[in-house]
Amino acid sequence: MAFVVAESLAEQIANHLASRIIQGEMVNNERIQEARIVNELQVSRGSVREALLILERRHLITILPRRGAFVTELNAERVRGLYRLYGNLLEMLAEKLSWSCSDSDRQQLSGLTDKLRKSAAVHDENLFIEANFELISNAAEVADNEYLTTALENLRPPVQRALALAVRNNLSEMDETTSFMANLVDFALGDQIDKVSELVNGYFKRHSALVIQAIQDQSGTASR
Repeated sequence: MAFVVAESLAEQIANHLASRIIQGEMVNNERIQEARIVNELQVSRGSVREALLILERRHLITILPRRGAFVTELNAERVRGLYRLYGNLLEMLAEKLSWSCSDSDRQQLSGLTDKLRKSAAVHDENLFIEANFELISNAAEVADNEYLTTALENLRPPVQRALALAVRNNLSEMDETTSFMANLVDFALGDQIDKVSELVNGYFKRHSALVIQAIQDQSGTASR
């Protein structure tokens, strides 16, 4: 019998705040007021503090001694560093898939790619982001490398935040990202692994520029 571990209260609070950060409701360097969260959610201060530690591990907030917690600043340097590392991980993922994918795995990944296309076609931001990372998570499971899976999962929250920002700034990015993911899977499963590096580098160079522009646009709007 498999036992499902229920989310703790702290994890529920962390997920709630993470969603607000990813969706842009909480912005760069915004102070996170513990007392306000306690009152809004009717939870204990201890649970909120535990939730903030979870968010710090997810790279969504920064906790400064004697100053408190702030939404981590998403800036050009962080975006470039994040995507350089994440791109390397996706290259490793594609390489591992090319070695270890069964026929049933291929069918599963093909179905998830179709799901991603459909979510992009209706321009539903939440469905699209969910489908994108469902495809990556399942591909990592097929690749069967626990270190790679952990690394991808650890970077998921900040990548979700950056992708959501890019999509809000330009809806066509759903189509571009869908095309990228579909090609990544096709190259991995079609024994064309030599094409993956160029694909990944081209996508993240263009995509990071879009995210950085969105950050600058957001900063300009906030300053007016």
